[in-house]
Amino acid sequence: NQKGGVAKTSTVRNLSYALAEMGKKVLVVDFDPQYNLTTSFGVLPTQAPYNTGTLITNLLLDESLPDTNECIQKIGSVDLIPSSRSLTVAEANLLMTPDSNDYLAALLNPLRLSYDYIIVDTNPSLGSLTINALTAADEVIIPIDPELFALTGLQALVDTIKKIKRKLNPSIEIGGILFTKCNKRTNLYRRTYGQVTKA
Repeated sequence: NQKGGVAKTSTVRNLSYALAEMGKKVLVVDFDPQYNLTTSFGVLPTQAPYNTGTLITNLLLDESLPDTNECIQKIGSVDLIPSSRSLTVAEANLLMTPDSNDYLAALLNPLRLSYDYIIVDTNPSLGSLTINALTAADEVIIPIDPELFALTGLQALVDTIKKIKRKLNPSIEIGGILFTKCNKRTNLYRRTYGQVTKA
């Protein structure tokens, strides 16, 4: 969801731990220059020698990637590729590079066989980072919170996903819309839920 404050990062964190508790091997990828997911795991960007920003920059410059063990932080039962503000620079370079929609896919494809789930936390926009995430994804979960402007931009996001399915990633599917921070007893929740299920 390109709207901020809908609990995207909290969803990634909680879902990753829940899957790990079920015995699944899980990698989470912080693909947001604000690096909230990284800090929520107790990792400071200065502590990680590599992050999504430096790794995407390596790919953009046709430089070799470091060993997997150097890129991934082990946080209990969950593995993490952290982020930092350097992802903002990588994003600017992606915008200036033709056909730059599959760099995250190129980074993650070699890791697919090592994990049951790779979960990517995206930034609140429909820019080049989110397009890269959608191009790499098999499935999208769209978190929304049932408040007055909850549906703002939702149709634009769904249209973008359909376009990516047609042009860039035929395997992508919408896994569902996840209501966050909600009280099912309120009229606002019922109204928002009704609008979403009709859409």
